[in-house]
Amino acid sequence: MPIILIIIPMKKSILQLLFPRLRHVSFFFLFFAFSVLHTTAQTITMPNVIGNNMVLQQNTQVPIWGWAAQGTSVTITASWGETVTTTAAITGKWMTKIQTPVAVAGQAPTYTLTIAGPVNTITFSNILIGEVWLCSGQSNMWFQMNYIDATYPGVVDYSTEIAAANYPNIRFFTVPKANAVAPVANCAGSWTICSPTTVNTFSAVAYYFGRELYNNAAVNVPIGLITSSYSNSAIQAWMKDSILRNDAELKVKYIDGTFGATETKPSLLYNAMIAPIIPFAIKGTLWSQGESNVSDGSTYTKANIAMINDWRTAWGIDFPFYAVQLTPRLWINNPKDLGSQRALFREAQTNILATPKTGMVVTSDLILNNDELFTPHPRDKKTVGIRLSLWALAKDYGQNVQYFGPQFESYTVEGNKIRITFKSESLGTGLITKDGFNPTCFKLSASNKAFYPALAQIEGNSIVVSSPYVIVPASVHYAFTEGARTNLMNNEGIAAFPFRTDAWSGFYYVDVPDLNTSVENTEIDEPAKLFPGIFQNSINITGINNGIQRIDIFDIMGRSVKSQIGDNASNATLDVSTFAKGAYILRVVQTDLTIIDFKAIKQ
Repeated sequence: MPIILIIIPMKKSILQLLFPRLRHVSFFFLFFAFSVLHTTAQTITMPNVIGNNMVLQQNTQVPIWGWAAQGTSVTITASWGETVTTTAAITGKWMTKIQTPVAVAGQAPTYTLTIAGPVNTITFSNILIGEVWLCSGQSNMWFQMNYIDATYPGVVDYSTEIAAANYPNIRFFTVPKANAVAPVANCAGSWTICSPTTVNTFSAVAYYFGRELYNNAAVNVPIGLITSSYSNSAIQAWMKDSILRNDAELKVKYIDGTFGATETKPSLLYNAMIAPIIPFAIKGTLWSQGESNVSDGSTYTKANIAMINDWRTAWGIDFPFYAVQLTPRLWINNPKDLGSQRALFREAQTNILATPKTGMVVTSDLILNNDELFTPHPRDKKTVGIRLSLWALAKDYGQNVQYFGPQFESYTVEGNKIRITFKSESLGTGLITKDGFNPTCFKLSASNKAFYPALAQIEGNSIVVSSPYVIVPASVHYAFTEGARTNLMNNEGIAAFPFRTDAWSGFYYVDVPDLNTSVENTEIDEPAKLFPGIFQNSINITGINNGIQRIDIFDIMGRSVKSQIGDNASNATLDVSTFAKGAYILRVVQTDLTIIDFKAIKQ
């Protein structure tokens, strides 16, 4: 560190009275100033991610680092019986590693860590040894336990969940939202102990994941959760500049492109929110991100894999990386679920599974009601955290648990039907549906790439798909639309992966009534009941609070057989005495132009 001294000549009158024997005043002040500055330069400082209450990764050579003047000797002493010494480099940074003990299930002894230099000593206390996970992404990872507002309404049953969060052996470190044009050395933040007071503003997905690990009898060691997330952030903001620039496709997309918001600009979040915590020892990473890159398609796969590989290189660990698939979503001004952009993006997300030590959680069955389809923030974060924990328990902690849902393997055409088979390891103990109805969200197409609603039935470990709209089937899509709310899963309760049996571009979905009977209308007293259901000579429709603008009736082939204008009331009666016996689809168009479809059968 360069030292600049300004020596001011002084008259003897005052100084000689104070120091009568001092003949060389200037040399005295030179020595005094040098001593003070040298002492200050040798002072040890530490990053905030290393601190009181932290969890250190068990049975690992954990990095410990900080700053001091070049050549400063630093000794690290751990109360579990390890001591190491290192020296600050020319850059002023020092770093070494210290071995941590093996964590024992059901035990959580506390330790201290002392860092001593020639000038000062820093002691960190109440340290636990266990498992540390980094949790990153955008708003669905940031989404906190407690209620904020209608946009962030807290998790399901948040008051009860928060009150029960007394887990002193689970610790949190939240990296504050920040951005920087170059990598920074430190970030704000401190480790806190999990309690109802601290959990209420913490990441819900991260908390539920950590709680599942801690409560698992075979793990049951302290859990450290580091969250580094930013609402509306894009993947390029979490990536190192050189990684984006050194790949032509990524450079064109993410460096040469135009980005308005800070959280979408390349590398700014990596520099401020990832770089400062490298190389704090972690077990693995959770990732929930995608809304801001939903139009990127296959380029996102390349970016995500590049980010995974770079983070692993930066940490020097080939850690596991478990991601969360984009949730179903629709828009009020376009409620018909006929688009596929989000489906193609989910496909791009799932393609990271070709990279070793990666996992993917499906969320298409976790929409609580129709209203949640119109928000990017579903409230069931507990199931997301649990499903992430299953990947970790199976892959990292040696537990014999089913960790993923039915995954497409192959298909065969059987006349006017297609049979779908699934990978045996994804079936668990068999196929079921969440609600007891037939599987939903299947669509079928002939070779013309026009997909129609299809009927699906479980037959053993396969599903048979058919549609009265398609005579010669060529391809099946499952949950391959923007807002597909699914019910297919294995007996272990893990949702099936969306899939398609083709690799077509230019396909489209035909706007005809769905063939499935599962209907939800929370505006009526019995939301699980089908209205009108069975009918004979008339149909009575009730409970449409938004008002009825029009009612259309189609036969099973999608042909219109009756249309009736409503008077914007909540009830309507239709005369169907001339209808032949059979199944019909009723489409109710409400005054706000939203649509409710019903299947009804005339006996």
